[in-house]
Amino acid sequence: MEIFDMGPTMSYHRLSLNGNILWGGLLLLVVASLTPFLVKGQNTIGIPRIANFSKETYRGGTQVWDIGQDASGRMYFANAEGLLTFDGGYWKLYPLPNRTNMRSLAIGLEGKIYVGGQGELGFFKADGAGRLQYTSLLTLLPAADRSFADIWDIELMGESVFFRVSDRVILEYRDGGFTSYPAATAWLHLQMAGGRLFAQDRDRGLLVLKRQRWVPLTQASLLHNRVVAGILSKEDEAPLLITTDAKASQIRNDSLLPAPEWKGQAAGDRIFRAFTIGRDAIAFATVSKGCIITDRNGRFIQHISRAEGLQDNNVISIFPDREGNLWTGLNNGISCIAYAAAIKYITPDLGNELSGYSARIIDHHLYVGTSDGVYQALLENERPELSFSRSAFRKVGQTDGQTWRIDELNGALLIAHTFGIFSLTPGQETASRISSDAGWIFVPTSPVSPSPDILAGTYSGLKQIGYDGQRFTDRGNLKGTYESLRFLIQDNNGILWASHPYRGIYRIRPDLNHGSYAAELMTETRGLPSALGNHVYKVRNRPVFGTQQGVYEFESSTERFRRSAFFDSLLGTREVRYLQEDEKGRIWFCSGKRIGIIYPEATTRRLQVRMVPELDGKILSGFENVYPYDDRNVLIASEKGMVHLDLQKYLQGGRRPTPILSRAVALGPQDSILYDGHAPTPGTDEAAAEKTLLPSNFDAFHFEYASPTYEASETVEYSYLLEGYDPDWSEWSTRHQKDYTNLSAGEYLFRVRTRDDTGHTPEAQGFAFTIRPPWYIGFWARIAYCIGGLLAAYGLHRYQRMRLERQRRRFEEEQRRMLVPHQLEIEKNEKEIIRLQNERLGQEIMLKNRELADTSMHLVERNEALAKVKDSLQRLYRHKQDDHDIKRTLQLIGEIERNDDSWNRFTSHFDEINGNFMRNLRLAHPKLTVTDLKLCTYLELNLSSKEIAQLANISVRGVEISRYRLRKKLGLDTDKSLPEFLERFKQT
Repeated sequence: MEIFDMGPTMSYHRLSLNGNILWGGLLLLVVASLTPFLVKGQNTIGIPRIANFSKETYRGGTQVWDIGQDASGRMYFANAEGLLTFDGGYWKLYPLPNRTNMRSLAIGLEGKIYVGGQGELGFFKADGAGRLQYTSLLTLLPAADRSFADIWDIELMGESVFFRVSDRVILEYRDGGFTSYPAATAWLHLQMAGGRLFAQDRDRGLLVLKRQRWVPLTQASLLHNRVVAGILSKEDEAPLLITTDAKASQIRNDSLLPAPEWKGQAAGDRIFRAFTIGRDAIAFATVSKGCIITDRNGRFIQHISRAEGLQDNNVISIFPDREGNLWTGLNNGISCIAYAAAIKYITPDLGNELSGYSARIIDHHLYVGTSDGVYQALLENERPELSFSRSAFRKVGQTDGQTWRIDELNGALLIAHTFGIFSLTPGQETASRISSDAGWIFVPTSPVSPSPDILAGTYSGLKQIGYDGQRFTDRGNLKGTYESLRFLIQDNNGILWASHPYRGIYRIRPDLNHGSYAAELMTETRGLPSALGNHVYKVRNRPVFGTQQGVYEFESSTERFRRSAFFDSLLGTREVRYLQEDEKGRIWFCSGKRIGIIYPEATTRRLQVRMVPELDGKILSGFENVYPYDDRNVLIASEKGMVHLDLQKYLQGGRRPTPILSRAVALGPQDSILYDGHAPTPGTDEAAAEKTLLPSNFDAFHFEYASPTYEASETVEYSYLLEGYDPDWSEWSTRHQKDYTNLSAGEYLFRVRTRDDTGHTPEAQGFAFTIRPPWYIGFWARIAYCIGGLLAAYGLHRYQRMRLERQRRRFEEEQRRMLVPHQLEIEKNEKEIIRLQNERLGQEIMLKNRELADTSMHLVERNEALAKVKDSLQRLYRHKQDDHDIKRTLQLIGEIERNDDSWNRFTSHFDEINGNFMRNLRLAHPKLTVTDLKLCTYLELNLSSKEIAQLANISVRGVEISRYRLRKKLGLDTDKSLPEFLERFKQT
């Protein structure tokens, strides 16, 4: 039997069985001739968020034939190029061995992912490193049965795995072997429902497996010429069978019965698959109409196609994940529809991406002010969540252009528009212009409705609008400050407060009787943190002021702004750009590009702050607006239409992102994947917890992590910690990867966590690894180092001793070598010192001798003087013989001349100076007379013969004779110098 399949339910068969040729084109003819069913009613005004993934994103084939999800939340896709996985952050592709299309998959026990494709069947299972490894079961089949086209369905029942092999056979895999169930004609569908396994045969209809036998249900004729698209089970209800032409039947016991309440409001196109979504809805995958959702009775709920954001209308497979998201496998890509999310998007004009600025609900009509006018839609009364109202928006006449705000006043709508101020009565199709002055905001002067006077903040100040009970009229501009007043409220004393983002806060006292107002500007001098970025709102019946540093209030007693203690305890000093209080006392606020809510906890009533991270960056920055209509319907201004938030659903549910480690890669000489994200046991990360030992050359690592939270997964925040390296957890960030470099040897544990809207921080199982120290610092290396160190120390010690000994010898030799010149230098210095000392002594001796010579000259001069006096006295005495006085004077002079005391003192002083010259001379020559000694001293003093003659009182000739006689006494030859001879008698 040869089979050429074109699709899971529409195929052209060329069968050869027992020699008979069966023509399989009848089914195609019947399906193509079915009368289309038109979608009843209009589509819903609210569309869920749709995330589209193209083949360029997941890097696989175009078509996706089947979808599944494991216990950890990871998604699996049977793709044209193999098995695709997605964990919220990263896509991975695992091709089949024969590189053919994968048609079906099923998540089995013990982490096995059973897959089937063209000519291949088997399962993937993670190894110890988290890598999916493929095991083929093809070899367990008989050789004759191994050639087949496609595996279209895989179902699990107990310990058995069932494969629908094209339309010819169903294979049961159990206990390592296969059991074959050939088709009577052709197997068209296989599915588990209500704990039982059903299969459709072309001629026998629907069958159920009982004790290894396929038993047909009664009334099988209900499936005549029809193909099953899905069998939907629900607790306490009979399974519902849906066919590809949107017909339905009930399965009760072993009978197939009509479904009398089934409306069949599905698209007029063939259905590929039908799946239960939530408790009371059914999702249909159609060939060319996208995805259609009905209730359990087939009544239309919603249509999601390319017009609503789906990237392809040809939906091949469909699967609701555990969070209620609807995954669609398309003919060209994958889309994730956040169907069960509390957030929907209302787009008044699908053809144009209009920004939504304001919204109001009145008389079952929704009015939305956009960047191009006001749109209105009729709401269904029975829908508590208005986003599911089936309606179509219509543009209100006369409102083309920028609409800033819509307010409900006096039972009508006032529209602040760039081209003026308009009023709109509910139900009317056209707005009425009140004024041509562009407006921003409206404030009634009376708290009681209807208010006869309404003040409008305009581009140029305040305008008074009157109301006479039937219509609004323009009463003109009030005289006062010419300033744009976009933020305006009125306190309980009738005083207006306005804020200008670039100037400060205005306190305005209006005087409607005189058509004027007085405005007082307040800035930092009154306590504001800055004149910039201030916004005024009314919360808890009093004015509050959002600033760049928190919320402030005005204290009338001090006439100054002060920080709000109430908001400080909740919001701190974060920037606050918007505040809005709803009827239940909940406070909505915007900080930066984020929106949050302050609300009382259900049981303790304690106030809590909760952000809405799904809307980060999506609110209309600078024109924030929140319209809390009721608990199920909160409308938020957005860059693309209005955001609808089911607050009750959001607070009850909320995101619970759980992190998983996607991949750990060691970056080294050759990158190595240490962990690839798949735990051996489903729902755990046991493999990641096992310690991995790595060589020392791996010192850089790359970690990837994600969270299988697919509704706005890009807003999930992560924090990581590498124990052994990081001192503390990192800051929260939407990044889902981290790199480390230059890690030293040691033990490490990488941990990652997420946080949900309530502050809960679940953590993924950590990845532990150890970097071995390099061989040169290992255990044996350390022992070798110790031994080597000891040997080196001993060798160093020996070397040092030898070196010191050599140095000592060299030093001693150097000392000896240097001693001779040193001694010579010392001797030279000593000689120089002696020479200098001798020179000094010689100079002193010369000085003393000079003094002695001078003294001697004085003695000569004295003797001469005495001689002259004596001669004169003698001449006088000769004349006067009897003069006794003269005689006594002459006797006295004679005594003076004979007195030797002067000579004795002279010789003593001379010996002191000249080294005992006289004493030495007398000892050497004791025969010398006093006269000879005097002559020697005179000669030592270098006196001339004339000077000696005067001192000796003799003639010069007498001096020469005395010198001659002295030579003879001394025994000195005539050729020798007498002064040089006398020098020897000086003591040195």
